[in-house]
Parts: sequence; structure tokens; C-alpha cells
Amino acid sequence: MPENPSGVRQSQRPSGGADAGLRLRRWFSLSGVIPLGAFLVVHVAANARALRGDDAFMAAARAFERIPALGLIEALLVFVPLAFHSVVGLWLVIARRPLAQPSPYPPGLRIAVRATGVLSLVFLAMHLPELRFRTPGNRLGGAELLTALAADLSSTWHGIPWRGAAYLCAAGCVTFHFAAGLWGFVASTWPGVDPRGRSLRRGAAWAAAALGLSLWLLLTNVVVLHATGAPLVGTPDRAPASTEPCPAPQ
Repeated sequence: MPENPSGVRQSQRPSGGADAGLRLRRWFSLSGVIPLGAFLVVHVAANARALRGDDAFMAAARAFERIPALGLIEALLVFVPLAFHSVVGLWLVIARRPLAQPSPYPPGLRIAVRATGVLSLVFLAMHLPELRFRTPGNRLGGAELLTALAADLSSTWHGIPWRGAAYLCAAGCVTFHFAAGLWGFVASTWPGVDPRGRSLRRGAAWAAAALGLSLWLLLTNVVVLHATGAPLVGTPDRAPASTEPCPAPQ
């Protein structure tokens, strides 16, 4: 069978009837990789400021508040693409259809990607109304966010911090889903599909795993900080409590 100069057999090229499905799969992958990656990186960078103290976290929150049309930017670049990704992803799960044929994932990893995607969606459905949309029409300030996070993540039921544990599990699901989706996107491109692109797939797998693990460790450190008052790794950079006696009541 003749081959084109790129080394990919002509029969492997998508036919005209498959173009729409290919474009849908590509937009589905991009809508998860780009907005979820941007959301994760910005989210981690802003919340990691809490490791340097409350003032640093509140300064980061004020910097975000000064961005013009921040709500519109979030809606167009984060929430709308993630909503599209969630709808198509749920349809693939319910219909039991693979994203690509053949799938770049082994069967076990494919199940893990879909399971973590559903769990990530459940977490976002809990997390966004709890913090981002806690007060309709208004954003919580830095001090309000710190208070809400400390109260929510340190709360216990029968002595167990269930909400903090849920955040830790959710952080693992979100970062794993993002890292696996990033690798799957690279592996589904023509260089990744080419049998000669094995080194590219292997390098992309290591890079995605390192990025996902780094994001998860940072998120874990921040969750533990809000839940306990001290990070899992490092020394809290917070002002010590005052030892002055309380003033006499008026």
C-alpha cells in the first residue's frame, strides 16, 4: 500500500464521513486539556500563596479582583469549555463509547480516566457553589475565602474531617484526569499514532505524570494547611499568636 511522505498510510487518514467525529473528539480533548489545565495551574498558584501567609494569599485574591471583566473571562475560557467537556464526557460514559478508535489508553487506564472524570465533575458541582458562587453576584474576598476554607476543611463529623478528606480525593481525581487527558491528546495526534512515535508517547507520559503529581502535592499541602493550620510539608509562614492579655471589657 503506498505511503505519503509523512510515513502514515493513506488508509489511516480519516475519511470525509469521519471528519465530523474527528473534530468533535479533538474539540472534546482540547476543551478538557486547555481549560482544566489553566484552571488547575492558576488555582494552585493562587492557593499556594497561602503557604507564605494570609497576607500573601489575600494579596493574590486582590490581584485577581483587579482583572477587568474577570467574570466574562472565566465564563468564556473556563466554564463554557468545561461544560461542553462534561456533557460530551457524560454522553460517552453513558453510551459506553470510546473517545477514539482505537483508544490510546489500555482498558484499565481508560476506566480510571472515565471514573476520575465523573468524580471531578461531582467535586466541581460541590466546590463552585460552595466558594465561587457562594454569594450570587459577588466574589468572596481573600479574608472571606480564608475563613470559609478553614471552616469547611477543618469541620468534622464523629471526629473525622470528611470534607477535608473529600478535597484530598478530589484533588487526586482532577490532577489524574488532567494528566491522563493531556497524554491521551498527545498520543492521539498523528506523530503519536505513528508506530515510530513510541519515544514521543513515552516522554509525554513521563512529563504528564510529573506535572500531575506536582499539582496534586501542592494541592494536598494547601488542603492540609487550611484543615489543620499547618502544611504537610514545610513551616507555616504565619504570624505567631499574640501573647498580650485580652483588654478588659468596657
